[in-house]
Amino acid sequence: MRHVMALVGSRGDVQPALAVALELRRRGDEVVTGVAPNLVPLAARLGLDPVPLGIDSGALLGSDLVRRDMRSAHPVRRVRALRAVASAGWDELRTGLIALLDDVGGADTVVTGLLGQEVAAAVAERRGLAMAALHYCPVRANRVVSPVSGVRGPGATRAVWALGERVRWGLTRRAENAQRAALGLGGTRVHLPTRLRAAGAVEIQAYDPVLAPGLADEWGPRRPLTGFLALDDAARARLGEAGAGSGGSLDPGPDAGLDSWLEDGEPPVYVGFGSMPVVDPAALLAAVDAACADLGVRALVSAGWNDFSGAAGSDGPAGQSGADGQPGQTGQLGPDTKRVRVVGAVDHAAVLPRCRAAVHHGGAGTTAAALRAGLPAVVGWYSADQPMWGELLRGAGVGVARRASTLTQPGVLAGALAAVLDDATAARAAALGSRLRPPAEAVAAAADAITGAHRP
Repeated sequence: MRHVMALVGSRGDVQPALAVALELRRRGDEVVTGVAPNLVPLAARLGLDPVPLGIDSGALLGSDLVRRDMRSAHPVRRVRALRAVASAGWDELRTGLIALLDDVGGADTVVTGLLGQEVAAAVAERRGLAMAALHYCPVRANRVVSPVSGVRGPGATRAVWALGERVRWGLTRRAENAQRAALGLGGTRVHLPTRLRAAGAVEIQAYDPVLAPGLADEWGPRRPLTGFLALDDAARARLGEAGAGSGGSLDPGPDAGLDSWLEDGEPPVYVGFGSMPVVDPAALLAAVDAACADLGVRALVSAGWNDFSGAAGSDGPAGQSGADGQPGQTGQLGPDTKRVRVVGAVDHAAVLPRCRAAVHHGGAGTTAAALRAGLPAVVGWYSADQPMWGELLRGAGVGVARRASTLTQPGVLAGALAAVLDDATAARAAALGSRLRPPAEAVAAAADAITGAHRP
C-alpha cells in the first residue's frame, strides 16, 4: 500500500504521526511524507525523505496574527484573526498535496493530522482515496469529555460540543468551500465531522483511553482510541536526542553539562512550553526562580521555540537557530546557576523521568510524556485543546491548570506547584503513568487503523 501523509502544524502536531509513518514503512508499505517546511529537517533525520508542504508553522506561531490579533480585546479583530488562523496555509496545502499525489502516481490513503484535515479530506474526496486523520485529543461531539471546564453531565457535555462544532463551521465554511471549488467539487452546507463519518473515514484518537473512560464505547471502531504516540528509542537516537532515561546518562547533545547538573542535586521541576510563544521570557524566568526559592526546589527550563537568549543571563552561549527552526539556545544558565538551568529542546523521554513535576502548556505530546514519566503537572494553557488537558489532569488528581499569562504574576506559579508537589499527588501520577498503553502498542494500533481504511 502507498500512504501519503500531509502533516502540517508545529512539531507536536507532526512528530507523533512520524512515528506511525516509520511503523508503516517497517511493515513494507510505501509512505510519502509531506511536512511543514520548517520541520523538513526533523523528518529527514528520521530517514523519511520528506517533502515541504503547506506553510512554515514557526513563522505562523510567531506572527502578529497569532501573538497579537488572536488576543485582541476587540471582538471583531479577534474573530477575524481566528478565521484567518483556522484556514492559514490551506491554499499551499491543497496545491502541494495535489502535486505530491501527481508526482508519486497516486496513493491508497491520505493521512493527516487535525490541522489541515479539511483540505486533505477534500483532496481525498476529489481523488477517490481513503482518508485517515490523527487526532491528539477529543475534537468530536461526545458525552464523556467536556471541551470546557465547569460543564458536567452527558447531556450538557454533548450540547457544548455541538455548539463548538457550529462555531468552527461558521469560521471555516467559506474557506472550505473555496478549497472545494478550486478542486472542482461542489459546495457543501454540511460540516466536516458529518461528511467524514458518511465517507467512512477513520479518525484515530491518538491518546490514552484511561483518561477518557467510556469514550471508545461511544465512538466505536471508526474512532479508535490507540494510546499516545511516540517515537521509539532508535528513532529518537536518529534525532540526536535519545538518552538513557531515568537514572542513566544523557547523550551529550547540545548541552553536555545537563547530565551533570541533573546528577548534582534533587530532581528538578521541568518547565517547558514547546512551540507556544512566551511573551516575556525574562518575567517567566523570574517567576520560576522565585517559585524555586519559595519551595526549595530546582527547575530545568526548556526554551522550546522561544528565544531566551536575552533573558537567561550571560553565562551561556547566545541563541542560535536549531535544525528544526527553533531558537535552540542550549546550555544557557538561569538566574541562579544551581537553582534554574535553561536549555533548548530536550528529549522528554530521557529527561522527564529524572524530574519530579512538570510545568507545561498542555499540548498532547508533552502531556503524554509527563504522564508516562509519572509526573504531576501544572498546565499553563494558551488555547485549543490545552485547557481540556488541564481539566482532565485535574479530574484525575494529578495536576492543576492556570492560564499561561497568569504564571508570571506574583505567587501564581509557586502556588500551583505547591498544589502538585505533595506525596499523594505524586503517588497518583505514578500510578496513572503505569496504566498508559505502551508507545509501541499505540503506534501499531494507529498503523493498523490506517491500513484498514477503505476507499469511499
